[in-house]
Amino acid sequence: MVQQSLIEYIQRLLQQGYDSGVIRTTLLNAGYSPYDVDTAMRVAGAPQRRVSTKFLIVGFLVLLVLAAGTLIVIKLLQAPPAVLSVSLNLFSTQAAPGQDVVVNVDIQNPSGRKTTGLIDFVVTGPSGRVASKTESFELTKQTSVPASIALPSTAAPGAYTVRATVSYAGKSVYQSANFEVAEKAVLPERPAGALVERPLEKARELQLTCPGGCDDLNFCTKDECVQGTCMNSPISPCCGDHKCDASETVSSCVLDCSERPIGPAEIRQKAKELASSDLDKALETCDGLAQRVYIDACLSDISAASGSKEPCSRIIADDVRDACYIPFAYGDDFSVCPLLTNSYMKNSCLSLAELSALKP
Repeated sequence: MVQQSLIEYIQRLLQQGYDSGVIRTTLLNAGYSPYDVDTAMRVAGAPQRRVSTKFLIVGFLVLLVLAAGTLIVIKLLQAPPAVLSVSLNLFSTQAAPGQDVVVNVDIQNPSGRKTTGLIDFVVTGPSGRVASKTESFELTKQTSVPASIALPSTAAPGAYTVRATVSYAGKSVYQSANFEVAEKAVLPERPAGALVERPLEKARELQLTCPGGCDDLNFCTKDECVQGTCMNSPISPCCGDHKCDASETVSSCVLDCSERPIGPAEIRQKAKELASSDLDKALETCDGLAQRVYIDACLSDISAASGSKEPCSRIIADDVRDACYIPFAYGDDFSVCPLLTNSYMKNSCLSLAELSALKP
């Protein structure tokens, strides 16, 4: 008799939108027999595929003939099975009822073989199991799988555990982490003499704001909200407005003052070509773009082309700078970990550093 838990597991994956073929393949890889999988999927209501008997017989005979001649060769050439290394990190060890518990699973694959699988998250507390979630993954060398698990609003205060089960190729790896659920914060009582804001005054204040924002997506204008009205004042000179002003030169603004029309993409390509032989010249070429968004993208390009972290340090935008630094961590240069501002990337970087330290 097929396990009821297997049927419920398939139903939950179908409700989350997973394809029945993917579910079947994953369960077979996890070690379940084809009979148990097909029976459980039929009971769970998964769409069934019908294959003619004639096709099955012909296919079986062909496979039997091929298997007889290639089994020995496959055994000799077969690469060692993938053995994944898994770590589980919590973004916070404190939570409140009704909040989300944010976790991140870092997976390393030393074999370098493409591997797929599922991650089952289960949260347990004083009253037992309170929440669960399933995510899929695919990797060759490494990947990070973040997940947000909602706690019920009735979760009792106390110690909780989130357990991640990574299932792949008939194997399972378990990791767990602990966190605390505190009671809901109690708002302090309003002092007896506190002023209560009147609706009319609140409405007048809202009239003096610009709720939709005033950014006109033109970097050559100054955008501001004045007494509830958006003001977009031209900035002059402005590199990128297609006018070479008296104070602009080819070196300070190549976009406007070049002899022929030239775009940011062409300048970035030129900087990348210079990066491997003359990094200083490549940096100067990026600076000629003048507009910050173009400069940051150019600096990220020449960092990758030259293998140098120096261009990354000049990037102003946090997300672009983090994206510039993180490839060095994948190359075992973990000096960039403290320089990352995104907490998710920093945790991944630190996890890679810990795994690297465990290598013989």
